[in-house]
Amino acid sequence: MNSGLMGIVVTALIALVGTVASVLTARQANHRLRQEHDDEMARLKLDAAMRAGELFSASENGSADPAAIASGLLALTRLGHPDLAVALLVNLWSQTGKEAHEDDERVAHETAVLVIDAALRFTAKPNAQLVAAELLCRNAHRLNSCQSLHWPSVIDGGWDQHFGDKTKLLLIDALILMTLTHPSTEDALRSIAVRLYGIWHGDECLRVRGCVGRLVGAVVPALKQLGYTDFIQGNQRVMLAQLEAAAASGTNNPDGYLDRMVDDRCKKLQSWAIVCKQAEVADTRLATAI
Repeated sequence: MNSGLMGIVVTALIALVGTVASVLTARQANHRLRQEHDDEMARLKLDAAMRAGELFSASENGSADPAAIASGLLALTRLGHPDLAVALLVNLWSQTGKEAHEDDERVAHETAVLVIDAALRFTAKPNAQLVAAELLCRNAHRLNSCQSLHWPSVIDGGWDQHFGDKTKLLLIDALILMTLTHPSTEDALRSIAVRLYGIWHGDECLRVRGCVGRLVGAVVPALKQLGYTDFIQGNQRVMLAQLEAAAASGTNNPDGYLDRMVDDRCKKLQSWAIVCKQAEVADTRLATAI
């Protein structure tokens, strides 16, 4: 190889090394800028979360304003801290039971359910989902199954089969307790039927399907008496034939204690549902059909 050609090769190699070095330097700079941007966004979110927390501070009359509390809780969910929001909700959502007066509530039921919904969607922290399910079950008797804002939209006719086992049982029990607390109406019957079907359809676990299938079977006879063939709840449309198929899949649970509890819920649901009569449509809102 003559010296001229050697010079060309060496020059090309030097240029290539320079280009590679420039690319690597640019990548490192971009990575550093992205990291700085992420750190700044995290700092801003933390600062915003701390400011949201200030909304829970007591006012001059000794208690925090309910509107400020609601704003703070919902702000935390939007800032990516639904786990903190639901943890705060444990103490903020009144625990005085049926005796509590609506005017005494520090957090409205609708706000509480929105926080619980956000926590149930927070798959990164299963413990936040468990706390949300526990809180929903604890206060289920204060909610109305015919009010769409009284039930988390994430499980309104749908389901996440990746919930923990205890979370699943708490949510199912919350749905049943909420339903049984109020009189058996056509709206409530349609609501629980489709919500139970959403759980059955969305979970591949045979044990869950077996238990929920039995619960669906407890309300199917009453649904047949109403004479309808399709039902809508949330974003789900369910046919009577699908509900009957779910009911037919009902099985006893190998866990005897759990099976006794499911049997108890089935009997209560059946007694509740069988007295349901068709609603007087003149006194019923159109939205209750969905």
